[in-house]
Amino acid sequence: MAAHLLKKLPLLFFLSALATGGTAKPVASPKNQYVEDALRKRADLNIVKTTVTEANTIDWIPIQSQGEIASPPPPRSIKRDATSNATIPLAELELPGAELGPPGTVPVPRVNLDYLTQATALKGGLPDRESSQHDKRQYSGNHWYVSSNQNVNNFGGTATFSMFNAYVQNSGDFSLLQTAVIKSNVPIPNNPSATGSQTVEAGWINYPAQVSQPHLFTYFTTDGYQGSGDNVGGWNQDVKGWVQTDSTYFPGTVFVPLSVDGGTQDELQLGYQLFQGNWWLWCINKWIGYYPASMFSAGESNPAATLANGADGIFYYGEIYQSENALTTTDMGSGQFASTGFGHSAYIQYVILCPSSHELLGAENLGSFLRKLISRIIWKLCSNPVLIRLQ
Repeated sequence: MAAHLLKKLPLLFFLSALATGGTAKPVASPKNQYVEDALRKRADLNIVKTTVTEANTIDWIPIQSQGEIASPPPPRSIKRDATSNATIPLAELELPGAELGPPGTVPVPRVNLDYLTQATALKGGLPDRESSQHDKRQYSGNHWYVSSNQNVNNFGGTATFSMFNAYVQNSGDFSLLQTAVIKSNVPIPNNPSATGSQTVEAGWINYPAQVSQPHLFTYFTTDGYQGSGDNVGGWNQDVKGWVQTDSTYFPGTVFVPLSVDGGTQDELQLGYQLFQGNWWLWCINKWIGYYPASMFSAGESNPAATLANGADGIFYYGEIYQSENALTTTDMGSGQFASTGFGHSAYIQYVILCPSSHELLGAENLGSFLRKLISRIIWKLCSNPVLIRLQ
């Protein structure tokens, strides 16, 4: 598999500190199907060992207890920029003294009921698709976005994300950087007159109600964020959907050290790839698990029009959720504006596209995709502090 890193033309997308206006009301979050499905899944786990880290209580289950496990794509041979001043952090299960499960088992972190009862209210959907008339700062109910996207047929993509401990005003808020691979205008099951987006998502988030420290997260929706629960939509391993295959990295993993404003920088490479009927997630240097593509075609009269057959768009963005009524003080990224540059502002860089299920393209081959992506971000410089660094 050829992997062309954005070397001649790397995209360094510095995310602004959040500037907001207006107020919002929090979304009510009663017990619902999501809670029931999450608790049922937890009760059905075949737990063979439980370990504890500083941030997570982890149950270990036999990998085969999840069903037949698919084979991952070939390893990626993506070289890091030799001139980069950022380092790769360690996962909590890689730290000295970390206790692992028995061979053949995989980690499933526990979640608390208070978090579950609010979880379905928090994922606000995708930012608006951009046009030349659209400002990058978007406000949607309780959610704020800084985003860039491209409508392009693809089988996934990868990028490198900065890893700051974003300030959140309270434990019910979150601040994230993420990618979303999407299929748009998919008929909603049991409601063929309506359409919505299907997504697989992953990124870096500070969401204390979910995990006490900043961590890796995943998310999926099969019905445009209208429902949640087993094989419908949800976070991490809360409900049925995600299949865990790695014994070290998992959705919910805490990494150390983190980036320091004006100090050392750490970063996380993440990306999805559709391979042999599964959306696999790459994290740092390996495939760690997948979403079965069959979830997205279930109940659909035309499976070819779903995410099971590939995507038609890709997003890279920052998002915060505010749970309080008053204007939030939660930061996006480091809390610094893009004009402060590398070492201060948060960023997304080294964007790679999968135009087919077996290849990766970097800047020298992305052609119109990257040119359009860059031109759209540069347009935003007219009114917003977003910095693009080209090398």
